[in-house]
Amino acid sequence: MTEFVTPIKKKTVESEVVTIPPSPFLNRLGYGTGVNVMQLVRSPRAGQMRSPWALKMLNKRVKPCKVYSERLKVEADLLQKMSHPNIVGFRAFSNNKILYLGMEACDLSLGDMIEKRVENDGEPFAPKQILKVALDISEALDYLHTKMQILHGDMKSYNILVNGDFVICKLCDFGVTLPLDENGVFDKKKAGKKAVYFGTEAWSAPEVIHGGQITTKTDIWPLGLTLWEMMALMPPHTQQDESMDASVVELNDTDASMEEDYFSERYGTRPHVPGNISEQAYAHALAIFYCCTETMASMRPSARHLATAAADMLDQADR
Repeated sequence: MTEFVTPIKKKTVESEVVTIPPSPFLNRLGYGTGVNVMQLVRSPRAGQMRSPWALKMLNKRVKPCKVYSERLKVEADLLQKMSHPNIVGFRAFSNNKILYLGMEACDLSLGDMIEKRVENDGEPFAPKQILKVALDISEALDYLHTKMQILHGDMKSYNILVNGDFVICKLCDFGVTLPLDENGVFDKKKAGKKAVYFGTEAWSAPEVIHGGQITTKTDIWPLGLTLWEMMALMPPHTQQDESMDASVVELNDTDASMEEDYFSERYGTRPHVPGNISEQAYAHALAIFYCCTETMASMRPSARHLATAAADMLDQADR
């Protein structure tokens, strides 16, 4: 059993000792590069029920561990400084032999919800649900970009947590953030020479794929692709279309690299709207998707403008 002490806030009289059972006795919520996310169900205290935590723990099987342990420390430090309803809350951090980051537990990641819909042959998410994600995550990004002056750096469905029937959405995973200057541009001097944009290629903006200036708008592009995921029910750039040469598909059985090249060539481009999406019913969601995925970064809205637009659209939908 491993124990660690919850960091003490100024108004807290005494610290809380938390007992972490061995991993096999924890429920697995998800995983990321170099880490596993487990659920810690805390026992009642003084007759009161306590909310569960999500624990991000290092996966020792992934090397080099030092890289991921540093990311976890950076993320813990950031979460302690942040306070926003659309950003997952910090709960505790252990800097012992095995690192743990304790966070507010949410119901599901948006990525998991998309996977479940696919498994159940479900329909695309409703326009209002898409707008709710656009609103809540834009609010989170505006806070990051303006108050914290950092770029999230890895926007995608799996880094968005959803409670209930889209009651509230929260942004998570801050292990690869980058500092921004006062103009919202990647601050290379502050970040250091070794700092680079990591992200996930399929969600990455054109300026990441082809080289260009990294700014706050680099977070906006993948948000647009995340909204597309909710309509297409698949990761971006994984759809096949009629233009795909049948010979390529046939060769995929023996040469997977050709298929990989076919899809990777699309990275940094705007994917086509799925054929089953009604342009009338999804007009507002599509409008946000299109403006977020403008090739020229300067043409994309700021997170603040996006949040305002999404709020207005939701208001109209409720009338």
